[in-house]
Amino acid sequence: MSLIAFHQTSEEGLFEGCGREGPILSIFIAEFHHIAGPKIVYQYPPVIQKEVFDSVSTYIIPKTHLQRITMTVNVLGKKIIGYPIQIQDDKYERNAFYFNTCFVCDAWARTVQYERVLVKLAEFFNSLELEIEYLSKKSESCSNGILDMELELKDMFNAILNGINGPQRECSYVFQNRLLALKVVPAVLSDPPWVDSHTVPVFVTDVGPIERWDLTTQQIIPYVDGFNHVAQISHIADVHINLVKTCLQNLLYYNLIKMIPAFQYSNMYCITPSFHSKLMLSDNDFKNDCITFAARIEHVRPSFGDVVRFYCSLKRGVTVKELCLRFRQVAASAAVRVLVLDSKYSSSKYSDQSLSSSAQSRTSSNPTTPIKMHTQSLSTRASISKRHMSEFQSVLSVIDERKLIQFGLLHNLIRRIEKYPVFLKKEKEVGQQGLNALNPNRNSSGTGASQQFQTPLQSAYSTNGSMIPHGSSSEPVQEATTQWEKYRKKLPNLYAMFNGSNSYDKICLAHGLSQNELDEITDRDPDVVTIWK
Repeated sequence: MSLIAFHQTSEEGLFEGCGREGPILSIFIAEFHHIAGPKIVYQYPPVIQKEVFDSVSTYIIPKTHLQRITMTVNVLGKKIIGYPIQIQDDKYERNAFYFNTCFVCDAWARTVQYERVLVKLAEFFNSLELEIEYLSKKSESCSNGILDMELELKDMFNAILNGINGPQRECSYVFQNRLLALKVVPAVLSDPPWVDSHTVPVFVTDVGPIERWDLTTQQIIPYVDGFNHVAQISHIADVHINLVKTCLQNLLYYNLIKMIPAFQYSNMYCITPSFHSKLMLSDNDFKNDCITFAARIEHVRPSFGDVVRFYCSLKRGVTVKELCLRFRQVAASAAVRVLVLDSKYSSSKYSDQSLSSSAQSRTSSNPTTPIKMHTQSLSTRASISKRHMSEFQSVLSVIDERKLIQFGLLHNLIRRIEKYPVFLKKEKEVGQQGLNALNPNRNSSGTGASQQFQTPLQSAYSTNGSMIPHGSSSEPVQEATTQWEKYRKKLPNLYAMFNGSNSYDKICLAHGLSQNELDEITDRDPDVVTIWK
């Protein structure tokens, strides 16, 4: 029988293994001196005493087989995390140089999130030693050299502690004309989801200066506008699609973007169960954010009632195009039919061009040419106001339907209803085998059970276009079956995706088909059904 004793600290509820994160208390560098043995080169702030260090020095400067392994030692209420490194070279006294970069935390603190930061910092000092022998020469130099090293390391360690323990949990520091960038990755984040080629990335927070990102991310960020899908971004930015997906996965990992379905006017949407609680019962700030985001013109704010009316009209069986054609005939609420004459821009009407052109729709949301009003008399301005107020203004002249749907998808107010084609040939063959097992005495003339059970192909084709009656000739059916079998053999990869788990967008993008072309295939093939979900 064994007893496990937990080390309880002075603070209630904090003990080793409690899972709570703690700050870095100190940073120190230790080395193996060829005469003095293991020793601390520099420590800031001084937390580990010499007696404590000597008691665990075997683990701070370990044997060769434990080099370049993250090691954690708990001693006297402190947790020391180290990454020992050995550099073999004949120029050193013992043909090798041993050193270790260590973080010191409380014994109860969870420290796994600091391991990558520690490894990067240790490799940074390893590079300094290989290039300019920074650690070995400084430690063997005169007192002035040691003092300079201590001042340099003090400034460096102080900047790292303030940055890593700060709210941003990151630090950028220039040391010996070399840039050191450290960041603590939150341990609660899971691996980012897979990025599909047909999904659309949307920024949900500010990414900061574009120069801080890697070159590939800098190349694709300008094209992440909330409407270009991944394949489009790859084509426009001239970057391989696998690199684009990797960069977007990195942005997803840090919660800088969200992935939403691509917008098309043929899409269908419906509200989610959280629509009422998130929008209707939300505070005014969230409602104002929704109204401002969905406004087609900057100085004309749509009413909240029109926004809710548009959202509630989204349902199964109604495409966005049909909804836009309907709301183009619906007058906007009186609260939004206001012409701001003192504003820089005049109001613009909703474009009557094709709804299927996203570029034209996007252009129509821009304000019109500025007009000058200060030279007109009061009477002229009043007549202009009356004329514009009397004109009909539809809901879509003040609401940008694309932005409104984008806002709803980002905040889980609505969801897209997608189409998933399913090829029933395999299921039909399985059912036919089961039927033969139940009735082995069936003959080939089509009597008995064969007249009661008909395949979708038999019920869809006949010589005159009508349903095939029972007992009629099966030659047209066999001819049609042969034609479809030949057609399916030409597109095996396409039909392999008709399994109910691949959406229309994914299939169209994988095979270079349009929605209409895929509809033509699925509608004419009697053994393919479409599931909306």
